[in-house]
Amino acid sequence: MSEPRNRVLLADDHPMMREGLRKLLEPDYEVVGEATDGPALLVAAERLRPDLIITDISMPGIDGIEATRRLRGIVPRARILILSIHTDPTWVRGAFDAGAHGYLSKTSAPEEIETAVREVLKGRFYVSSEVTQALVGTMRELPVERHEGRPEASGEVLTPRELDIVRLVGKGLGNKRIAQTLGVSVTTVRTHLSRVYDKLGPGSRLELALYAAQAGETVM
Repeated sequence: MSEPRNRVLLADDHPMMREGLRKLLEPDYEVVGEATDGPALLVAAERLRPDLIITDISMPGIDGIEATRRLRGIVPRARILILSIHTDPTWVRGAFDAGAHGYLSKTSAPEEIETAVREVLKGRFYVSSEVTQALVGTMRELPVERHEGRPEASGEVLTPRELDIVRLVGKGLGNKRIAQTLGVSVTTVRTHLSRVYDKLGPGSRLELALYAAQAGETVM
């Protein structure tokens, strides 16, 4: 007996976009519904209880960011992947602040969309390469120790262990897997992350992933 397929809900006000996504995903996923605007998305999500919601930002009624914020209360277990023409950092940060788990540009190749869907359904964050480039360009450099042992001129330095953890977060690993990879306890990982937050000020794992990208690591 085959395992049940993950249920996906699509939201976009352009019929061709929804049709293209449906054709791309249906071989591996159950596309349970489509919505053409924000209010319809909220109603459909509550009724259908999908595992994954793929939504645009620019939609009539309620935009995708506000819809994402409301969806976190309506279907808290659903994963949310934004697919948008907007790659400006303001939009991306707004989406993740609202509770999104992934962000793709509409210019992303079909293969990247498939990768993003898989990663987000695994419980990881995903940010497309195009979006990452736009975001990283707006961020200050990581205050890491130089090879000769001298810190950067400004900001507190990250220790080698803290930087290791940042890079693993950037690859999408959760605290338990980071602990297993480094041979330390989950409590130790949490302690290091707390210190990183104190030094860098980022408020989410997404921010750490982007810092990792700036340090030369592949994000997601």
